[in-house]
Amino acid sequence: ISASAAAQGTLIVSQNKCALDKQDQLHRMTDSLWIPIAQELVNEGKLTAAGSAFHSWGDEWNVLLWYNATSVSAFLSAFNEIVSRVNQRHPAMFTQFTSWCSEHKDSFYSLGKSTITPPTTPPRRP
Repeated sequence: ISASAAAQGTLIVSQNKCALDKQDQLHRMTDSLWIPIAQELVNEGKLTAAGSAFHSWGDEWNVLLWYNATSVSAFLSAFNEIVSRVNQRHPAMFTQFTSWCSEHKDSFYSLGKSTITPPTTPPRRP
C-alpha cells in the first residue's frame, strides 16, 4: 500500500442477510444501541467513523454496518471494545440480531482517493 493510500485508512463493511419484515426493528435497534457506542469510540479516537445502511433496493444483503479506522488492527481493537460494551449494556442485542439475520460477511478495504465537499462561493452581488 502506498503511503497516500494508507493515510486514507481502512473501510470495514459488515453485510447481513436479515428478515425483511424486521427491517424497522433492526434500524431502531442499530440507531439506539449500536451507533451510540460506536460514537463513543469515534469520540475516543479509536474509530474515524461508523454508520449503518438499510435495504432500499438491491440484493439480499440488506443490513450494513460500516466502520472507518486508521488501520485493520485499529479497527479490530475498536470492534472488540464495541462488542464488550454492547454485551455489558445490552446483553440481549446480539441474540436478537442473530435471530433476525441469518448470515453475515465482513470485508476490509484500503481506501483510495475520495471526493471532498465543494468549496463555498460567496453570494453574488447584484
